[in-house]
Amino acid sequence: MRVYIAGPYVPKNCSLHDASRQAQRNVENAIDAFHQLKKAGHEPFVPHLSHYIHLRGTEDYGDWWYQYDLGFLEHWAQAIYMLKGWETSKGATLERLEAQERGLVIMYQSGAVER
Repeated sequence: MRVYIAGPYVPKNCSLHDASRQAQRNVENAIDAFHQLKKAGHEPFVPHLSHYIHLRGTEDYGDWWYQYDLGFLEHWAQAIYMLKGWETSKGATLERLEAQERGLVIMYQSGAVER
């Protein structure tokens, strides 16, 4: 199954110094989920990898990223995998709503599944 991985990326309530480390941890959590889903026979997509584009970019694309990522839910994904902490993420909350509207399978890192 083609699975879109959703979860927090943008750090909250931390110093600027800690923000880059927290963003990196969030990306690493998504990459870990990729490997777990791949081993289970799925085809995962990790939108968090745009982190590396952010590091090399010279401008802030802002909300453009949300629209870009939602395109994968609209045209590619069969399921969404919600990482722990998704409830605190504006993007992951929007992605879950989009998945619900499209009738995608919703899987949670906790093991719960909605169909």
